[in-house]
Amino acid sequence: MNEEQAIAATRAGDHRAFAVLVGQYQHMVYTVCSRVLRHAHEAEEAAQDSFVKAYQHLASYQGQSKFSTWLYSIAYRTAISKLRAMPTATADLEDAAHASAPFQHSTDMEGMDRKAALDRALAQLPAEDATIVTLFYLAEQSVEEIVTATGLSASNVKVKLHRSRKKLLEHLQQDLKEETWALL
Repeated sequence: MNEEQAIAATRAGDHRAFAVLVGQYQHMVYTVCSRVLRHAHEAEEAAQDSFVKAYQHLASYQGQSKFSTWLYSIAYRTAISKLRAMPTATADLEDAAHASAPFQHSTDMEGMDRKAALDRALAQLPAEDATIVTLFYLAEQSVEEIVTATGLSASNVKVKLHRSRKKLLEHLQQDLKEETWALL
């Protein structure tokens, strides 16, 4: 069953068809939420809430944008709402320490986990910037789709992408430099 069929079947009352959409988008919805919230448990809850909202409002999806754009918009806004509602003083210190922990050195350059390095670099960006980079590069959303999902202007998205790429490069170069020094 493809995406369009799953949407039509869900609208027609087949609740199992929605599982196809969840399976297809669960990873990216969670990723969007985690980039905003930076806390695994909160991101899981926001992702679940996003799918519940999408299911409840599927009738309002009119197909003017891609379904993924509509869904990522729900996920982004749900995560932002959850972030605003979170008390700042009760942040999990272990997760905060993990997110800001310095690069763990390895004695084997070939064994360096690139995904982990990229995740650490993304974690050092502001939440909104990390989300935009995730949507653009990982979800392969266009600037126009990111505008729809976030409510930012196209020029703002482009500027944030440009600045974020520079910051990511700096963070990754610093990690690589630290890795090189660890080998000496």
